Amino acid sequence: MGDEKGQEYLNVMKKFSKGFLKCINETQITSVRAGNGREKFTGIWMVVVKDRIFGRSYYGAERSWYTALLNGDYGDIKCGNEIIPIKGLRPPDINTITKAINKAYERKYLVKAYNKKWVDGLCEPERVARTMEFILI
Repeated sequence: MGDEKGQEYLNVMKKFSKGFLKCINETQITSVRAGNGREKFTGIWMVVVKDRIFGRSYYGAERSWYTALLNGDYGDIKCGNEIIPIKGLRPPDINTITKAINKAYERKYLVKAYNKKWVDGLCEPERVARTMEFILI
């Protein structure tokens, strides 16, 4: 999808509440679950850019939250006491928003020096290609 169609999509997309976005911003490890029959949540690093929530799959495992969402399954994000139903998609404007997502990972997670190798890893092209946008349903 080109950036023009992506913008069209963004204009009609449901919005996460300010409180939920704040929770994502303030929580180091946020929980996600996706796929048929999945009851347990998996902790991942999520970032907020322009009131949108993103995550990246580090390893790209065949049976994971990432592949389940990529295959069209629904899921949930848990932050604090709130559980929000979501679906996932590759951001339609990935070419223009990647730099902002990378910066968001750096701002949020480089507060601890030992996170550097993980942040650097999430900004590598292989993992940028596994960027997932979480969409409120």
